[in-house]
Amino acid sequence: MTVEFPISTGEADYVARRKQLRKQRRLRIFQRIWQLTFITGITGGMLWVAMLPEWQLRSPSQIEIEGNKLLSKETIRKSLALQYPQSIFQIQPQELANQLEANAPVSKVLVSRTIFPSKLTIQVQERLPIANATRKGQQGFLDAEGIWMPAKAYPSNITKPNLVVLEPNNRAIAQWSTLYRQVSQSQVKISQVDARDDSNLILTTELGLVYFGTYKPAIFNTQLETLDRLRNLPEKFTSKSFKYIDVSQPSDPILEINRSPKDKSSETKS
Repeated sequence: MTVEFPISTGEADYVARRKQLRKQRRLRIFQRIWQLTFITGITGGMLWVAMLPEWQLRSPSQIEIEGNKLLSKETIRKSLALQYPQSIFQIQPQELANQLEANAPVSKVLVSRTIFPSKLTIQVQERLPIANATRKGQQGFLDAEGIWMPAKAYPSNITKPNLVVLEPNNRAIAQWSTLYRQVSQSQVKISQVDARDDSNLILTTELGLVYFGTYKPAIFNTQLETLDRLRNLPEKFTSKSFKYIDVSQPSDPILEINRSPKDKSSETKS
């Protein structure tokens, strides 16, 4: 005799849920395998495409330089630490721009990529030398912002500025941008700026040596105007007849006269 045990409704639901969960688990595993296969295939395909010659920089000739006037294109290209061949997709434009700003006398760089044909376009804004300046025994130039650049960073045939700057202890001059703007607008020609002493700015001008005291932008233009009016000094007061002009007080300029040997001897006798 066969004895049958009826399955309750609750047990049947439990078995059905177990089957459903196993089915869902197998489906998720299949989906993950399919996704992994798809991503691997796409990645591999992209890498394969990236390594094709059509998508690579193979020589510096694929780098176009724009905006350069002083620096040669070859000089700029040499400042880039690029290895050839290299996939165009591996190049990071901003990192390349930062690298060029650190290694070349440029103030701004914009790098853009072209996929087909593969090339780089680099737009540069050069730092223009406006004054000669020496730091730590090395000759170089200053730009209008006071950034110092070694002379060797520029072509040897560059036209050197007429202005010479003597900096305080090989460091930048405070408020240089403002000082340079005022100097460049002066009616009196200035050939040298000596800022080594913070308490006395000394300029070499067409009238001779001039003391300005502590540089103060608010009164510097007035001092330059006073100096310009001193062009009307009698002809006997040439730059050889006095040591310097002091315009630290522009309303009361001082002319330090060189005493002749006769004056010194008469002073001794008296």
